[in-house]
Parts: sequence; structure tokens; C-alpha cells
Amino acid sequence: MATTSPADFNLFDPAVMECPYPFYEALRTEAPVYELPGFGVYLVTRYDDIVEALRTPEVFSSDLAKAGSGSVVGLFSPPPTDEIKEILSHGYPAAKTLLLNDPPSHTRYRALVSKAFAPRRVAQMEDGIRALAHELIDAFVGDRRVELIRQFAVPLPLTVIADALGVPRSELATFKRWSDNAVAPLGKLLDHDQQVEVARSYVELQTYFAAKIDERRREPEDDMLTDLVDARIDDEALTTVELLDIVQQMLVAGNETTTKLIGSAMLQLLEHPDAMDSVLADRSLIPNLIEETLRIEAPVQGLFRVAARDTKLGGVPIPGGSPLVMLYGSGNRDDAAFPDAARFDLHRDHSRAHLAFGLGTHYCVGAALSKAEGRIAFEALLDRLRNVALETPGPQPYEHNFVFRGLEELRLVFEPA
Repeated sequence: MATTSPADFNLFDPAVMECPYPFYEALRTEAPVYELPGFGVYLVTRYDDIVEALRTPEVFSSDLAKAGSGSVVGLFSPPPTDEIKEILSHGYPAAKTLLLNDPPSHTRYRALVSKAFAPRRVAQMEDGIRALAHELIDAFVGDRRVELIRQFAVPLPLTVIADALGVPRSELATFKRWSDNAVAPLGKLLDHDQQVEVARSYVELQTYFAAKIDERRREPEDDMLTDLVDARIDDEALTTVELLDIVQQMLVAGNETTTKLIGSAMLQLLEHPDAMDSVLADRSLIPNLIEETLRIEAPVQGLFRVAARDTKLGGVPIPGGSPLVMLYGSGNRDDAAFPDAARFDLHRDHSRAHLAFGLGTHYCVGAALSKAEGRIAFEALLDRLRNVALETPGPQPYEHNFVFRGLEELRLVFEPA
């Protein structure tokens, strides 16, 4: 995609969402802190500027209410209609716990949620993740072909987080629908019918997990949901409203990012045969495969902040109350931070400096679990599949969402090991 100027691009153009990187490059070169026409939202694209903002939450806040919008949805969509307000009235009110919160309140919630993703808990999950990976491969290995996203990359992390939250595997389809609807408003424009569907799904999710939370209060189990129910802030348990906000974020972060990571990592290996040969010869390279994929194809391309006061970023004046998008996917491809950044390099020695999981106070609490799932997924896939190739060579289709970047499908052919 040839680029001439940032003004040539519509962030919601399907062609841009298929491949945003020329757009990012133009922004980094010509307007690294760029006010998106028509929205009053600033796009931040250089690595150092993003790091500066993430390290100063007192200036660049996560509380979007300071921008006149209590949610990410309000930045790009019209206010909710009376019909949508009526649907939401049957659910629970919103809470500010993690994503849309700042220290010191955010710090207390984060400390609690971090316990649910503690190394001990992740280590306990590894055998189950490995068994699940092989179970999924068993289901398609005899076919000598697979649509990797639907048959493997989606169900692996989705099942892991569903198990952790006490959702029966028989209800995974509903769980996936809730997850899809939760992320839909974050990076694309929705029509009215889609907004209604998102609202209904949100209330369904709340109703379901409110009942699960009550169950755990009566009958604790050895799972993440019980860890959260048992957690205390200043000797007080979390309310149902607080728990629901945390659970929804765990649902999205716990499966969407890893699904996209797995698909992208496999495509990188197929597009770089030398890297595939290296990983097949030396499985100790798998962790760096995961880190370099997270860098070059960040599953979360960016997240939102708001200027808490009049300030500057990258030399550009930012009025107080202005929303910003920290474009991690662009920062990860900034040559100033990663030399020859557009090149996939399995042996890059500082890939883990990427911004795919954020930085600072909002660094993703589930990062260790996601990386473990990615590592285990490729240990299993590379053990079980040989001579993997694209069923249809050439560009592969991506989902049209500028926040979440992932393949719609990845059709492969292979020989069983």
C-alpha cells in the first residue's frame, strides 16, 4: 500500500485495517502525534512518545470519563439510544477497576487480579493447557488440513480462561459470542443493530457471571473466580459490580490476544522458511518466536488514554480532556527502538521490549499466561505437524478492527508427524 500523507487514510477503511503499517510509517515520519480528523482523538505512533505517556498516568489518564466518555465506545460511536439504554438498565452499572482506572485505585485492584495470574497459578495450568493443545490437534491431524484459527487458535485460550472462570465447555460458543461482542466496539464503527446486539450480550454476560459469583461465595472452588471472590481490599470483599467488570476484562484479555498471537506466529513462520527451519531444529527459540511475533504483529494494536490537563507530547500541544490512542503496533515498528523494525527476526535480542502488553501500571496482568499458552501451542504444533504450508499462498484475510489485529482464518495443509 503506497502512502503519501497521513491525511490520505481513514482509520476505519478496511484496506487500512488489513495492513495498517504503511499508515503508521507515514504518521511516524510526518505527524507522530496526529489529531484524527472528525474525532478529536490524537494518534501517538512513536515508541518513545508512547513510553513517555504510559509512564506518566497522572498526565495521560486511563479514566476516559475525563474526556467526557465513560467508555472506549463513546470515543467513536454516537451516544446510546433509548433502546440501548433500556437494554442496559437490566444489567449492572459500570465500574472502574482496571482498564479505565488510575492509581492509586487501579493499583489496589491490580494487586488482587495479579494474584489470580500469579506464577504459581500459571504453572499449575500448564499441564492442562498442553493436554488441551494435543486434544485439539487430535481432532484434525488425520485430515491433513486445518483452519487453524477456528480449530485451534480460538478454542485453546478460550477454553483455558473459561475453565478458570468456571464456564462449562458445553457453553463455549456462547462464551465466544460474548467475547466477540465485547471487543467489537473497540476498534470499528457499529451500526444501530450491532450496538443493540452488543448491549444485549453485555447484559447476558453480567447476568451469567453474577450467578457464578454467588455460587463461588457459597461453594468456593480452586479456580481464578474463587480467588477473586475471596480477595479483599482494606479487609472488604469486592462487590458484584466490581467483580463483573474484572471478569469481562479477563474474558477478553484471556483469549482474544492469544488467539491472534497463535495465528500471527504461524503465518510468520510460513512466510519466513528459514525461521521455521530454525525453530524446528531448536525448540528453545519458541519463546523468542512468541516475543518477536508480539512485537511485529501486536494483537492489541493500541489502547486509549486521555490528557488529564493541558500538556504536550512529542512537541505537540494536547488540550486537557483530549483522548489519545497509543498505537503500540506502530511503536513496535519504530526503527528508533528496533533497528530494521519491519523485518521479522527470530534472533532479535530485545524483542521483549515490545509494547504489545502495554507498559508500566497497566502492563497486562495476563501476559505470562498468554506467553505460556503461545509457547505450549507451538511446542505441540511443531511436534505433531510436518511440512506445514498455506492452502492458498498469498495475503491472508485479517479481521477489520483497528484495535485488535488478527487473522480471520488461516487454512493450512500438512503431513502428520
